[in-house]
Amino acid sequence: MDLMQTPHYYITKSEPDYQLTLLPSQEFVFDTSSPIVACNELFRYKVVIQAFEKEKQQLLKNLEEQRKRTASYIQKTQAKLNELNNGLAPSQLADVIMANLHAIPKEAEEVFLFNFYTQKEERFLLKRGLSPQKFAENLYRKSKNRKREIDQLEENLREKESLLAQTTSWLSELAEIQNFRELKAFIKTHQLGYKQKEKEDQVPFKKFELEGFDVLIGKSAKANDELLRRFAWKEDLWLHAKDVSGSHVLIKYRSGLNFPKTVIERAAELAAYYSKNKNESLAPVIYTPSKYVRKVKGSAPGAVMVDKERILMVSPKGPGQ
Repeated sequence: MDLMQTPHYYITKSEPDYQLTLLPSQEFVFDTSSPIVACNELFRYKVVIQAFEKEKQQLLKNLEEQRKRTASYIQKTQAKLNELNNGLAPSQLADVIMANLHAIPKEAEEVFLFNFYTQKEERFLLKRGLSPQKFAENLYRKSKNRKREIDQLEENLREKESLLAQTTSWLSELAEIQNFRELKAFIKTHQLGYKQKEKEDQVPFKKFELEGFDVLIGKSAKANDELLRRFAWKEDLWLHAKDVSGSHVLIKYRSGLNFPKTVIERAAELAAYYSKNKNESLAPVIYTPSKYVRKVKGSAPGAVMVDKERILMVSPKGPGQ
């Protein structure tokens, strides 16, 4: 009865919304005895403050996801560097093979040899179709790229460590922001918000990074043509789900580096995912240097002629899988 005779108005928050109530609450964010003031404040909380909180939470979420991705990349890259720095160089494996050519059976795919670098007898895997000498020559060539790969990974690691520190700092700064004015200033200062999305919308592809290699994925049949015409270089690796419609995928070439098997396989999984074979348990994907992919005049959007392709069987997996 007292509530009706001398009403008092409370604004409470029930995630994610604000509500007006006459019931006393210890969790209120605003209270008043004026119904007009109460209605005005409810409008402000629902329209202004709630919009601010939504935008702030979305930005926090985006930055936290970036922080996690960057930390994961750093962890994987550091592990790869440790493996390269601590493992035997390909040239050392080649030395052991060349020193034991007389002891390797013809067409052997594996052999146990004494490794004079580790002073142990170890299992060596050879490549089918290559003589031991030819396989060793390939290892020597691979070793020349090893130093470049290590240098590139170290450069990538420095960049990602800097990005991680920056993102962590931004998260702390953003957590302290209490109003739209501060939030807009934060977004403008650090060039965040919607600019990047608008920029991404202007290009015909989605972009991902795999172990330091940029991977571009066409957004549509027409975009596939544009991707091949404007963004492909002859040494890029082109992938596509075999015999079905789907996105063109490009792994961008990096000077002096071979495409790692793990990168090719992951890009193939993405090619299968962005195709009609998306729901198959296993799907074939073809790949070849983009110089062997050509558009035939008058052909349908996205249709191409492909030469010298190879095939991978993979499970379709999207970006977050």
